[in-house]
Amino acid sequence: MANNEIKEALKNVADEVAKYIKDAATLTVETQTIEIGHADKPSMAARTVIKLDGDNITILPTVKNEAGKIEIDPVIYELHMQNVQAAIDYRSKIIESVIEVLLP
Repeated sequence: MANNEIKEALKNVADEVAKYIKDAATLTVETQTIEIGHADKPSMAARTVIKLDGDNITILPTVKNEAGKIEIDPVIYELHMQNVQAAIDYRSKIIESVIEVLLP
């Protein structure tokens, strides 16, 4: 009976590790805005997807200024990039923790 319990415990640990690895494979950061007084539904302001292999996609809202030049809202951009960096740092800590558990 103890042997079956050990096998089940190891399977559960392996399942959890596989889940963390799958979750860490793609990092998605979304920055949303909501207009005060119109709390119906937030609007996507920016989105970044970073894959473990280094591929990434960032979508930012742009507007054309009076001269016809495309501009990005610097406040939204800075806030979004802070969120991206925080997510990268968090993912790094999670991966390090999983590695420490697997390779003590």
